[in-house]
Amino acid sequence: MQHYHEESFGATPADVREDVKELAEQAAEAPDVPLADLNQVEFTATGKSIRVGPRDTVHSAAAQLGLHIPKACGMGICGTCKVLKTSGEVVMEHNGGISEEEVAEGYVLSCCTRVTGNVEVVY
Repeated sequence: MQHYHEESFGATPADVREDVKELAEQAAEAPDVPLADLNQVEFTATGKSIRVGPRDTVHSAAAQLGLHIPKACGMGICGTCKVLKTSGEVVMEHNGGISEEEVAEGYVLSCCTRVTGNVEVVY
């Protein structure tokens, strides 16, 4: 037991819930994007989906749906927000928080991955 390590992830902290609400409000205030420029983001594990503009990230799409993908840095350094993308077009501009092997397997960092086409994410 001397090398035993345990992590516990409890309920979403109140400050994180507030961040999600703030992101949703910002999205509601964003300028209208022509319908033809919107892309579908489907979160397959929850069955939720949303159409977002080309500047939106996977993380902001989830927040607009009330889904909380955990994140710590918001800049692609820590890897906390890693999710599996099963299909679709994205652009990820990370800062080392994900390995080349994980990218090859389909993983992306939701905080720094912009949606450039219709996307399916396991979340």
